[in-house]
Amino acid sequence: MIKTDKFPAPNAIFNGYKEECKRADFVIIAHAKNTNWIVYIEMKKSKGNTEEKIIHQLQGAQCVIAYCRAIGNVFWAQPDFLNPITYQSRFVSIRDIGIPKKTSRLPPLSGLHNSPEKMLKINAPHHLQFNQLVGKV
Repeated sequence: MIKTDKFPAPNAIFNGYKEECKRADFVIIAHAKNTNWIVYIEMKKSKGNTEEKIIHQLQGAQCVIAYCRAIGNVFWAQPDFLNPITYQSRFVSIRDIGIPKKTSRLPPLSGLHNSPEKMLKINAPHHLQFNQLVGKV
């Protein structure tokens, strides 16, 4: 797991007008059975943020992983490091994490959440499992 919002923002290079300096909270890189996963996760305490801002944060985390991929290719001489052909990406927005826990069910998956614009949206989670995040319920 990588806490991507701890990476320094590239404010010295970009002005941030297009939200290009934002990043999501976490990225999970996992190997499960025959599938490699990169799961981008943005967590919000409430519903206050717009979906557009969350999309920008997920896209920024993609850029952090692209940078890591380049490090693996250039400095470690591993051309398949985090290769997007061998890793499936999933994007998740988890909201209302600050409210008291209550019994809840996850909504059924509404399509493949393999881009920031098609993120899986989870509200007030009580208990999440990795398979739910990648769409294998």
